Parts: sequence; C-alpha cells; structure tokens
Amino acid sequence: MQPFACGWPYHQTKLANAVFTVAMDDRLKASNSKVKVCCAAPGLAATNLQVTTSQDDGFHAQWIMRFGQSGEDGTMPLLRCCAAPGVESGDFYEPEGLGNIKGLPAKFTPEPICTNPHSSRILWEESEKACGAFKVE
Repeated sequence: MQPFACGWPYHQTKLANAVFTVAMDDRLKASNSKVKVCCAAPGLAATNLQVTTSQDDGFHAQWIMRFGQSGEDGTMPLLRCCAAPGVESGDFYEPEGLGNIKGLPAKFTPEPICTNPHSSRILWEESEKACGAFKVE
C-alpha cells in the first residue's frame, strides 16, 4: 500500500534509476570498461521540487519538509559518487540518518528488487526501444 498515490510515479522513476544503474554496471564490467557508474539518492531535500509538485496537484504534504535537509546537503551522495576515493562502479549512496532521508552519505547494498536480472533485462530492452540501442564500451 502506498501512503501517497502522487508519490508513486516518483518512486517508480527512482527504482528505474537504480535498476538501470545495475544493468549498466553489469554491461560495463562485461566489456572491461574503465567507466564507473553509481547510484546516488539525495534523501529528503528541501528544494523547490516539492513546491512545484504541490502546485501541479502532486505531493501536498509540505509538513514533512521540516524533517528534510538542505538542497546542498542533498547533493552530498552525488558528490561522494563523483569525487570520493574508494567509490567503485555499481555502488549505491544515500544519507545514513533518520530513515535514509538525511545525514552524511553512506554506501548501501541495493534492495533485491534493484538487482533482479529479469527487471534489469526488461528495463534495458524497453529503454533501447524508446531511445535506440546503447553502445557500452
């Protein structure tokens, strides 16, 4: 059961990002590529995304933002993936505190739904149908 129906599309796009990261990592490793692909989740960052979503009849629970972190702090998992030593291809980073919605970025093991080979194959095939074949080197 989903607590906020308007959050369902957002959840699905974040899931697709994670599944695609796993699929891309698998393909890059199979081709002995030196390219690194990682997944970063910002947690709950107080940005204009929630304001504009609410205005467009989306997420209306603005009260939850008092538990969020700044937009700048929300960038920390992404910065960790891009610039920190020891980050490897296929790593997942998100905030480590308060239910993974705020705090310092930490490496996490993706949930099984993100690493399911069947889901990965389907998403990859559908992405190529929509965008054309991807060349992985």
